[in-house]
Amino acid sequence: MLLIINKILFQTILFVSILFSSALLIVNTDFLYDFEFQKNNTSFKTGIKENDLKKIVDDLQGFFNEQSDKKIHMNTYISGVDKKLFNQKEIIHMVDVKNLLNNIKVIVLLLWTILIARVLFYFRKSKKNKLYLLKTFAKSYLKFSFSITAFILIALLIGFRWIFYFFHIVSFDNDLWLLDPRKDYLINIFEEIFFMDAAIIIGILTLTSSIIFLLLANIIYKIKNEESFE
Repeated sequence: MLLIINKILFQTILFVSILFSSALLIVNTDFLYDFEFQKNNTSFKTGIKENDLKKIVDDLQGFFNEQSDKKIHMNTYISGVDKKLFNQKEIIHMVDVKNLLNNIKVIVLLLWTILIARVLFYFRKSKKNKLYLLKTFAKSYLKFSFSITAFILIALLIGFRWIFYFFHIVSFDNDLWLLDPRKDYLINIFEEIFFMDAAIIIGILTLTSSIIFLLLANIIYKIKNEESFE
């Protein structure tokens, strides 16, 4: 029973580590923004040209990844007029988002440290075939990851709005994320569908990493077995 609990706990930590790592990757992936802006016709809706939208994304990514908060205070051309893009409410919320991402980075680092230390400790003490253990675990983890990811994706498709709302309630200690599309450009540039698509892609990346993990484990196990028979 204890072994089963330890296995589930380890798989859960690995899943969360990959999930959070995928989320951080998506934040810094330009392709997602370009794809969503094209799909959602963001330039037409906001009056901001596509090149200016790309500049906004670059500044936001710089804001998220740098200690300074200067880049969030940005101007852009809206319907041909140079304006300050975000008001004070939006800026404070984005600072909250940055703090959340920084906390996630710390959690990811801690989780990966725990995982690596646990694997090294287990492999050092275990007298069993380590490659076979790796292959077996990868197969088991793929089933675990597929089950959890499938559940999450179905939940997102059925009730994303409620999940999105609950996420904000849990993540922030204020209501500054409740924006007005009539005057707040942040919610017009990054619509709800943007975050839904991003969440689905994060889920797909998490599942894909599990498949890659299993394939690599099988390849390594096969190569080592062939070498041992030579």
